[in-house]
Amino acid sequence: MAFQFRYQKVLEIRITEEDEAKKNLASKLADMERIKQELAKIKQAKLAFEQKILAEMAAGVDAKRVASYNRYKKWYRDEIAKFEMMFEAATQAVKQARQQLILATQEVKKIEKLKENAYNEYKFNEEKALNEMIEEAVSFMSSKKRN
Repeated sequence: MAFQFRYQKVLEIRITEEDEAKKNLASKLADMERIKQELAKIKQAKLAFEQKILAEMAAGVDAKRVASYNRYKKWYRDEIAKFEMMFEAATQAVKQARQQLILATQEVKKIEKLKENAYNEYKFNEEKALNEMIEEAVSFMSSKKRN
């Protein structure tokens, strides 16, 4: 008789859930990385813009141009704040996805441990049955020799 684990379907479901949790985490990490790169681009653009402003102001600009600069500065600040909030939300989503993966992995390990224990019990019972059969054969043979 071959070994059959009673909860094999449950194990397969848990493994599928673990794989989905891994994919979810990878997706969240990719989103976070994309947002991080966008944030870095915006900060770099703001820095370049500020350097341009300083160069133009040294040459002299009118009040209308200064007002325009201030609008652009505000836009950059708002964009940076927006991306920082998005990055924080993405960081929280990654933490949550990691927690889900940890739980899914724990569930798989629990069931795999149950499977291992069931297999060990199966092997023990098979070995015990084999030994009993050998003992019966030996005692049968020894009783035949006496007669």
